[in-house]
Amino acid sequence: MKVLLGPMLYARDQVDVGAWSFFVNLYLGGTDAGTPPALRLRVLGLDGVELPEAVCAAPVPVADFSGLRAPVAGVLWRWEVALPRGPQARRVTYRFEPVGGACVVGLPDDAPQVVVPATGALPRTAFFSCNGASDAKTWNAVMRMKRPFGCWADMKAQHEDADGGFHLLLGGGDQVYADSLLDHEPLLEFRKRELEQKLDPARPPPPGFHEEMLARYVELYCDRWSGTAGIAPMLARVPGLFMWDDHDIFDGWGSHESLQACAWFEALYSAAALVFEAFQLGELKTPEKTPARRPPCVRHYFQTLRFVGAECDVDVVALDLRSGRTYREQPGGKMAHEVMSKAQWKVLDAWRQEHATRPEAGLKPRHVVLLSSVPLVHLRYGSGAEVMGADTELHDDMLDQWESLVHRGERTRLMVDLFTLAQQSCCAVTVVSGDVHVGARGLIRSRNPEHLPAGLSEAAIEQVTSSGIVHPPPSTLQFLGMRMLADDAVEDLPSFMQTEMLPVGSQRYLRERNWLSMRVEPARTRLSRPKLWLRWEAEHTALSTQVVVEPPPLARGTGV
Repeated sequence: MKVLLGPMLYARDQVDVGAWSFFVNLYLGGTDAGTPPALRLRVLGLDGVELPEAVCAAPVPVADFSGLRAPVAGVLWRWEVALPRGPQARRVTYRFEPVGGACVVGLPDDAPQVVVPATGALPRTAFFSCNGASDAKTWNAVMRMKRPFGCWADMKAQHEDADGGFHLLLGGGDQVYADSLLDHEPLLEFRKRELEQKLDPARPPPPGFHEEMLARYVELYCDRWSGTAGIAPMLARVPGLFMWDDHDIFDGWGSHESLQACAWFEALYSAAALVFEAFQLGELKTPEKTPARRPPCVRHYFQTLRFVGAECDVDVVALDLRSGRTYREQPGGKMAHEVMSKAQWKVLDAWRQEHATRPEAGLKPRHVVLLSSVPLVHLRYGSGAEVMGADTELHDDMLDQWESLVHRGERTRLMVDLFTLAQQSCCAVTVVSGDVHVGARGLIRSRNPEHLPAGLSEAAIEQVTSSGIVHPPPSTLQFLGMRMLADDAVEDLPSFMQTEMLPVGSQRYLRERNWLSMRVEPARTRLSRPKLWLRWEAEHTALSTQVVVEPPPLARGTGV
């Protein structure tokens, strides 16, 4: 038996203020999904003594890839851990031990520390995006850096600081960069044909192509998520929730119109989705008998997490901006572009209604953190730039953005929905995003009477963009070129809304590798409300700038 990947921790809803629970996953080679591995998970105090109050459920198989080729064939196993909370936050460790003399290769030597929050406390969170590079040249440049994974090392140091520690890890997209998988020779030949406009969408891929790409995606995760540096130490220490973006499939997925309708790329998408489910969601959600050709939009990955606190609640909502991203040809040859599928819009609407009708609505301060892998507010390319870029490699980058002209109506709809959520649920909504390889801050305002909390003349939604944690920022020349092609001035939108870019520190954009820390501070007085604090953690600069979000006055009850 061999550890191929892990351990990896996954977050759960926390509705009991006195308990804390999470999942621990290991991807093991040489195991059978029908026979639990001969491993015991022990939860220990820092003194090395096993905690009798910790409850560890028996392992269950959550993804069976044992039919793949060696050496990536294996089974993903999950253990559930539950711990009581106390008046103070505490640190615990865990360790896997072989049972009955079993031989296990690759078990981690260290005992990772997990921070259990105090009773009623809300999670301190780390958010990241863009964990890699899209081409070999950029990746080689990263590896030549003095600290190629410097931001990850800084995050780990904060987690291990006696006065800190994170309880939740949020991945905002591009947790892996899968672009290198397109080096598969038959796929390169097919792309060349497509670029030469000799594409036959019905041409099937060769036998075994889906299985081979599935193995390659598994191999990619085992390579990029392993080791003692980079993302692996944090995956083993902090329960996470992750949403994919294009590079978790390949660069620009959803904005290559002709490729998406092609049998080869449907098979590739299916492989990427299955491995995303296994390693980023923590369990395979698609039935095991998945056809080699699985078209997009069969499933979307809208996710939510709920954290109930003693005096404030926090909900995390992660939008899937890739599974449903597509285009449709309408009568007359006109094209309609979509970012989110109709199924996801329906689920989002249902979640908003459920959130607004909870018993605590209007009686208890609440924050909603919306994860949008692509910023709602950023640089806007004009119609001329988008037309000129239509026949270049910039085309998919422009279509990827919420700001693209073809997505503006859907973007406005989402903004209206977020203001409606804030008003009807009496909560604060904050957007966190990544993708763009610079840190940035956006503000969305509304003066629409339907969006205003009682007694206020304006509603506002903060957007904090953190990108990337490994991918280097654009050079000065590259960024100047982007600024020349795009606009970031104040923008007036329908429904009495307006967007604006605000500075990050002394500059409009943070052109350093970075990640984000978030925490909710308790109310300091009877008349104040628990505030959400968001801070950019940059690679080289100690930023004093923080974004502070306060929930609206309660609609009824205390009047606070």
